[in-house]
Amino acid sequence: MMNKVRRNRNLVTDENGDARITAGFVVAGGITFILLAVILFTDLPPIGPDEGELAPNLKGEVHYLGATDWVDFELYEEIDSGWDADSEPEAKWFFIQFMDTDCGYCWEEAGPMSQLEEAFGGRVTFISVALSLDIPGHSASREEVIAFQEKSSLIECKGGDTDCSSRPGDPHNWAYFNDLSQSTLDPWGVQGTPFVVIVKPDGIVAWNQAAHSGEEVGNALYSMLPQVGE
Repeated sequence: MMNKVRRNRNLVTDENGDARITAGFVVAGGITFILLAVILFTDLPPIGPDEGELAPNLKGEVHYLGATDWVDFELYEEIDSGWDADSEPEAKWFFIQFMDTDCGYCWEEAGPMSQLEEAFGGRVTFISVALSLDIPGHSASREEVIAFQEKSSLIECKGGDTDCSSRPGDPHNWAYFNDLSQSTLDPWGVQGTPFVVIVKPDGIVAWNQAAHSGEEVGNALYSMLPQVGE
């Protein structure tokens, strides 16, 4: 008789355990379904360099004016996905310039870049992505990128035979992102340098230079920034 009671108790225990396991699977399945529904039905923009898309990430090392070392940087850690233009008009935008220290056009653009940063630096985060394009005479190094940024003496700029200290403009007091490996070319659709993409505080591309041939980047930036105080 006692053995039958024990067996019955074991049976009840096993059935309760099975019920709890089944309930656990049901709950887990429900949570998974909800998560999938959120992912599938949330209106997330595609990632890309075109206007209205979420800008591709920039993850690597940057150099700041006067620094002794390169430091880690990630664009996605800087953006605010919940940004609202009406309630946060002072949030910083991003001005991302793709350049090559051996590029003659980038050399000439260094002066206007200084002027743009002086005019908009309080409201815009400037980033220069330093590339080394597969063009004869283009073979930039990290030392050359720093010399170009800081206007320090190094005879390697503008095709390899020009002193970097003689470039137009002032020393650039914003981040220079190291992409000598050209990892950003395809994700950002870079066809040549200099090339500019303006990104909103939430990471959405607001302006792609390739889509606005002939438009002055300073005018474009000014026209898009929310007017604070209005």
